[in-house]
Amino acid sequence: MRNENERPDHGPLADDPLGDDEELGGDPACWLHRVCPECGLFIEDRSAGTCPRCESALTDL
Repeated sequence: MRNENERPDHGPLADDPLGDDEELGGDPACWLHRVCPECGLFIEDRSAGTCPRCESALTDL
């Protein structure tokens, strides 16, 4: 009988490279603070004072 903590192709789950002890990087969970509130454009330039599409004022980028 196979142990429930083992996978036939990878062995015990404790050897999983993406285990709980592994720190994962990547994008933040939400990019909403980088979206223009007026037109919805994603603002790549964090130093922009106005939206390049609709020219509304931007805050908190």
